[in-house]
Amino acid sequence: MKSWAYTEDGYLVAGITENGLPYFEKKLLGWNDHKDPSNKEDLVVISAVIYDDGTQMVLKNIYASEEAFANPLIRKKGEEMEQVVLNEVKLWLNGAE
Repeated sequence: MKSWAYTEDGYLVAGITENGLPYFEKKLLGWNDHKDPSNKEDLVVISAVIYDDGTQMVLKNIYASEEAFANPLIRKKGEEMEQVVLNEVKLWLNGAE
């Protein structure tokens, strides 16, 4: 089974889709060489798109591989990132009122 020696939370990205809908996205990156992190790869991508002026939201957790999904540490970090994204959505919705 593939594993990653190092992980890093990517930046939270917020924007507007090409259809004019607000979205939020956060990634978990992983790599194995501590001296050269240039081989970072996306392990988990959490995204939220808000519809109907905030009455509906689609949340997606996309794991890059079965190994990433099966790794308990990666899953835990993915769940933590999901909460960060949901928090940002709440803040945006409260500010949008």
